[in-house]
Amino acid sequence: MNYYKTIIQYEGTSYYGFQWQKDIPTVQNDLNQALGQLIEGKITTMGASRTDSGVHALFQMVKITAEQEIDCESALNKLNTILPPQIRCLSFESCDGSFKPSVDSQSKEYRYLFTNRLQSLEADQPFVANNPHPLNISLMEKCAQQIVGTHHFQNFYSAGSNVKSTEREIFSCELSVVNPHSVLNGTVLFKIPNSLVECYQFRIEGNGFLKQMIRHLVSALWMVGRGKISPEEFSLLLTGPKREEQLWKAAPARGLYLYRIN
Repeated sequence: MNYYKTIIQYEGTSYYGFQWQKDIPTVQNDLNQALGQLIEGKITTMGASRTDSGVHALFQMVKITAEQEIDCESALNKLNTILPPQIRCLSFESCDGSFKPSVDSQSKEYRYLFTNRLQSLEADQPFVANNPHPLNISLMEKCAQQIVGTHHFQNFYSAGSNVKSTEREIFSCELSVVNPHSVLNGTVLFKIPNSLVECYQFRIEGNGFLKQMIRHLVSALWMVGRGKISPEEFSLLLTGPKREEQLWKAAPARGLYLYRIN
């Protein structure tokens, strides 16, 4: 067998996440179909992260196992002519057969972009979320800092995934004001209006994340910003027992980007 690794970007609006699902549009489905046109014989792929429905990626690592040996430079060029316009391949190279992207990654970094306007422009919607309520950003910044460290995130994820533990270590976390064009590095996949030069960014890096965990954290911070949850209550949600009922819904997927895998 021959082993390769590729880095891809994708615009996740029309996809039901990265991972393959039967008869449902996913990024892995389209990637596998494109590879099938490029490479003869059996092909399997393995991603480093399962992104959810509607979530985007600037950096997704994928391992490819193939029966046929191929030229990597040629594969990179041909793959981008076959893939749908929502997916771009950034690199294609050989790798060791023992490499497992989901296991060998040391950390993953996500960015969540949002505005705070009474009304948001329709053109912003696919790539930047919006919260229309007045927000106390200073309180939200302080609570974001509390997320750093090792916690059981049992109050910040969606049911439906089998996990052995809700404990995760967060290496860095911050809320800041950014230019979204700079964050997205000028990639052609995410067309943000030129007039939108400032938004909020929730940046988080950790050793792993639970299902919709980042979107739940963003929603909880919004609740803090609206005065619905105090910073003390937020701290208890991080360190205390699991609540029977959730106080919010997960923030919209459109603002979330898998930004980097280390």
